[in-house]
Amino acid sequence: MITLQRKIPLGSSEMKNFVVTLILSAIAIGSHAQTDQQAIDNQVWKPFTKAIKTQDVAAFVSVHSKDLIRAERDQKKVLDLNSYQAGMEAGWPSWKESIKKSNQNYTFELRFLERISNGTLAYEVGYFKNEVISSSGEKRISYGKFQVALRKENGTWKILVDSDSSESGNITDEMFAAAQPINK
Repeated sequence: MITLQRKIPLGSSEMKNFVVTLILSAIAIGSHAQTDQQAIDNQVWKPFTKAIKTQDVAAFVSVHSKDLIRAERDQKKVLDLNSYQAGMEAGWPSWKESIKKSNQNYTFELRFLERISNGTLAYEVGYFKNEVISSSGEKRISYGKFQVALRKENGTWKILVDSDSSESGNITDEMFAAAQPINK
């Protein structure tokens, strides 16, 4: 095989144009990913978090694709959207009533380890934190790790694949704090 190489002198205008093009391409790719993350935060994660905090099943379901694949890894279950929604409709009203009745303060937070996107598809990995403070001040915290694939559907980001696990209780406060929060 014969290969031809053309050497470009370092000071040439072609080399300068090449470097400028390379830098602009890197900036555009980074900017695109940043724009996707902002859109995903606004269209998925902020409503997702609010829906969990208020136990609003309809709002929670609305951020998911109708083609959802939900993997509950600790329970060794895989669900479609209808099954996932049915479970929430069966359990979330009593969860909401329990929080209200026992005067608990419930919070939910996400942090990210990895966020990759290409404008129409995204993959994100992170931790979530559930915190319940009882009326007597007793605090219970639990953590989990999530992995999601998202897809832009009709111009709006939706969760297509959602998997989470408690990681056998091995997620620490320090691990959670070290991950990146949602951009405000």
